[in-house]
Amino acid sequence: CKIYRLVYFCGMTKAERTRQQILHATAPLFNQRGYDGATLQALCEATGLTKGALYGNFGNKEELAREAFRHAMGIVRTCMAEELRGKQSAKDKLVALVGFFAKYVYNPPVPGGCPLLNTSIEADDYLVDMKAEVAAAIDSTIAFMARLIDEGKKAGEFLPGTRSREYATLFFCAVEGALMVSRVSPTDEAMKTVVRLCKRLLEDISIQKL
Repeated sequence: CKIYRLVYFCGMTKAERTRQQILHATAPLFNQRGYDGATLQALCEATGLTKGALYGNFGNKEELAREAFRHAMGIVRTCMAEELRGKQSAKDKLVALVGFFAKYVYNPPVPGGCPLLNTSIEADDYLVDMKAEVAAAIDSTIAFMARLIDEGKKAGEFLPGTRSREYATLFFCAVEGALMVSRVSPTDEAMKTVVRLCKRLLEDISIQKL
């Protein structure tokens, strides 16, 4: 997805453009290095701004990190929407969605990998103020997948007794876990295995057409 490289400033004020430029420059830094690794010096170098100018737009580093995470998730959702464009059935959308997450291994929309995975680890350890933010983003992603399964049930694609939320949770957790393993492994075998099994599960809940 090339959306990450595009920033649209049409209709924005100068202050709004500056904030977006800062987020565009710092989101990958936080995603790659984490909160502590994204030092003030590194943030200033990435944006070309002084500390005063940086904190003139964001009250402190915590606020900047939170907004950078939201910015990163916005990029991910935009790229996700691009991946689903043109897909008609709920099943095709889910297959495309699983495939989209599989691309994270070597071609993440935001440099550094999945913002949800990276930030959730830090939030669990010590960035407690980010916990609710990350949890809400995870829940939103799972809920979106569950809605697709619900749509498939209504359209007669999936078996009516399919527990949408449970399957959506399974798909999400399996893919995120495989992403973590694949990012530190010499191959993407874990992700390939999970994608294959997720597709098989989708076939298992599908109503076979004669």
